[in-house]
Amino acid sequence: MLGGGSLAMSGVLLQTLTKNPLADSGILGINAGAGLVIAIMVGLLDVTNSMMIALMPFLAMLGGILTICTVYFVSRQKNQPISPTRLIITGVGISSLLSGIMISIIANLDTSKTDYIVSWLSGKVSGGNWQTLMILAPLLLVTWLLTYSQSYALNIMSLNEETAIALGLNLKRERLYTLIFSTALAALSVVLVGNITFIGLLAGHITRQLLGSDHRISLPSSLLIGMIIFLIADTIGRVFLVGTGIPTGLVVAVIGAPYFLYLMIKTT
Repeated sequence: MLGGGSLAMSGVLLQTLTKNPLADSGILGINAGAGLVIAIMVGLLDVTNSMMIALMPFLAMLGGILTICTVYFVSRQKNQPISPTRLIITGVGISSLLSGIMISIIANLDTSKTDYIVSWLSGKVSGGNWQTLMILAPLLLVTWLLTYSQSYALNIMSLNEETAIALGLNLKRERLYTLIFSTALAALSVVLVGNITFIGLLAGHITRQLLGSDHRISLPSSLLIGMIIFLIADTIGRVFLVGTGIPTGLVVAVIGAPYFLYLMIKTT
């Protein structure tokens, strides 16, 4: 649930940052970037070591930040604002590339490591451990609080650039903070629950439809809605599809992918 809520909050931040209702950490490649780093660590190193477990969240964040920066760089057009559609297409492309690299790594590992990585990447949460949770929970809590402290700035960022600057907002600084917090939330969630896509997309839209766009309300609300979506998906996988071994991430994808296509058609 911590991971689901954090992915939802990350989605709201990314949608505000990009002014793109389709933005989600999975779609923009952040999850894949964090996941690739973890797959490399699992494949090459002893991740049962306490120091490696402690380092994993920070290395995952680094992977996520490098990925979203790459997406932004590739999406740029000279003397023109970044097109929301171009940003999404670039994110999907880079995410697919990183996923392909992960598959190549997995194909050359022994069976025990392969089973672990595949289970984790698909969002199967039953393999989690308390040691990882004890490290990640405080980090997530601090990031939630720091993110909420940006509510006023996020509300102003939702306006056009001229108005935001006129109101005295340092756009470059606030955008950097938003990028760091959204990437941190997504990367930490990937370490905790695996590569689960579309929770941020779903929670962000549900929150705005029900409660509006005021980030003082939408940020904590999206956190709760993300937890609920994650819990429902996990319950469906465990109770209604018992014995199938279907992971939570796949259940969320089955729900979220059609909604993403609907929004894509509606937006374009």
